[in-house]
Amino acid sequence: MYSSDGWKRLAADPDPVRDLGYDLAEWKSHRVSYRDGDRFVFVPADEDAFDREAYIVASANAISDTLEHR
Repeated sequence: MYSSDGWKRLAADPDPVRDLGYDLAEWKSHRVSYRDGDRFVFVPADEDAFDREAYIVASANAISDTLEHR
């Protein structure tokens, strides 16, 4: 856990792995159609990493390409 001073020393755009200690993982998306619109379900690409309680469900309008919004 970072202290207030620790956060202040981080770069404005920290590297997720080196600076923040995140473990990167590949995810797959599945489009699911409902009467009120499509949803995307995101799950880890590695089936061994799949956890029945660790996934993301998002509406189609909540998804954006981060490369287009830099």
